[in-house]
Amino acid sequence: MTKPEDFYTSDDSPGRRARSGMWRGIQRHTAPLQANKWFVSDRRSFVLGMATTVVIGLALVGTWTLTRQAFENAQPQPLRLERAYISAINEFEHVLPFVTAKVSQTPQSKEELTQRAQQLSLIDAAISQLRLQTNVIDLSPLIRERLRQLYAMKLQILQQMIERGEIDL
Repeated sequence: MTKPEDFYTSDDSPGRRARSGMWRGIQRHTAPLQANKWFVSDRRSFVLGMATTVVIGLALVGTWTLTRQAFENAQPQPLRLERAYISAINEFEHVLPFVTAKVSQTPQSKEELTQRAQQLSLIDAAISQLRLQTNVIDLSPLIRERLRQLYAMKLQILQQMIERGEIDL
């Protein structure tokens, strides 16, 4: 077996002073950096990470939009038509304020106004009753025609009320 004394002499090892100098140099070069909270040390990976996040976010939004459109387009035409009527009525009612009677109206015009409000509530009740009686997905041609008539009547009453100035815009 070989012994270290056969290869190295005491002159080959650094002295105490040299060893302490080497260790001071090592400690000086390996001292931990004081990280700044507002400073990103690796800008390239930060920028790539942010760009990847944006791309993934846009891809998810696009996928969601395409999936929703594909689902809506897969529905039968009568159901899409009924939903179009419902959304048109809802938007129309949302834009217009509720029917209010003007102070300068005559008793006869006030009575007509209350009759129209009653007509609207009756039409709403008929629509909701007809929709409850049927399956939402399967609409027969007779039911579709009746719903279309009810929606048209409701829109016609609202249009007449606007033309006569019974609804303030």
